[in-house]
Amino acid sequence: MAQQRLDNDYLPEDQSKVIAATKIIGGGESTTITFSTSGLEKGGDYTFFCSFPGHWAIMQGKFIVN
Repeated sequence: MAQQRLDNDYLPEDQSKVIAATKIIGGGESTTITFSTSGLEKGGDYTFFCSFPGHWAIMQGKFIVN
C-alpha cells in the first residue's frame, strides 16, 4: 500500500471517495477549485479538509446540499 506523501498531494491511494482536490500550496499562497455538484445527493453532508499531515484537525468543514 502506497503512503500518502507530498508527491501525490497527500491523497489516499484509493480516491473513490474524493470528489475534488487541489495541489498542495505553500504559506501565503491561495488556490481555487471548481467541481460539478451534479453527482451529489440532495440532503447529503459532504466533509472537506486539508490532507496535509496535521492540518485536517482545524482545516475542515462541510457542504450540505439543499
